Amino acid sequence: SQVLIDLGLFKRLEFIGRPLVRLGHLPKEAGISFVASFGSVLAGNAMIAGLYHQRRINRLQTLLTALINTTPVYVKETFTYQIPVMIPLLGLKVGLLYFLTFVTSGLIKIVFVLTYGRLRLKGPASEIGAADPGSAGAGLAENKGKFGELLISSFSRQRKIFFKVGIIFVSTTFLIFLLINSGVVNGLVEYVAPLTRVFGLPPACALPVSTYMLSPLVGATSIGAMLKDGVLTDLQGITACLLGSLLMLPIFTIRYSLAKYTSIFGLSLGCSILAVSTALGMFSRGVFLLLFLTWAN
Repeated sequence: SQVLIDLGLFKRLEFIGRPLVRLGHLPKEAGISFVASFGSVLAGNAMIAGLYHQRRINRLQTLLTALINTTPVYVKETFTYQIPVMIPLLGLKVGLLYFLTFVTSGLIKIVFVLTYGRLRLKGPASEIGAADPGSAGAGLAENKGKFGELLISSFSRQRKIFFKVGIIFVSTTFLIFLLINSGVVNGLVEYVAPLTRVFGLPPACALPVSTYMLSPLVGATSIGAMLKDGVLTDLQGITACLLGSLLMLPIFTIRYSLAKYTSIFGLSLGCSILAVSTALGMFSRGVFLLLFLTWAN
């Protein structure tokens, strides 16, 4: 992603994000950061945060742009997580239903940004002037060096992130399984069990739903096994996944996203972005949960 930024590819692909930017009355630089987010949401947010800290765009423009920058994740995870992992784990019927709720969550974010942007932001007047690529401090500038040099310099700049992500991923995965094996998850069961009863799930669902809060992959594996063994019906299986996903979102936000967003946007704005994003995600899952609850009754 950094190499493509240095080559100026994302700037040339600005037209891809331009329709969303125009519909939402967002600044035109939001189109560049949106495209960059397909490579790295961190890179896309760094671009727009640089403009915000220079007071070239206001707080609301930054918040809405940061929200729209999260939507490429839904496209990437469709091919890296939903289709190859979740659908095989949960089975075709439940997996496709879960995938539908996943896509809907992304669409709700887009609709919110476009609607709120049109209501609160002016059209062309809200667009800032062409930003100086170098001044944004976010890698917008085109580097005309040789590809080999770009590759080395990009890796050098991203080296800390590579190692940090690797260390955090391995240590977090180890910690999750340690917590599961040490019985900490069992402590969550007494709090989750009443919710599972509300949604008509059998008592055996409390443990996998609790596990889902810490590790969606492990939780989905447990639910998938219960589906194959006939312990859960298809409706109960998708309900359990959605309930686990709903409870997981705040934990995921605090554990993974809070430090990242507050370091980029500052404590106040970073927390505001995460609060809106998490609320929209929980809202979409809550709507489907109520729908399935009504269906079950």
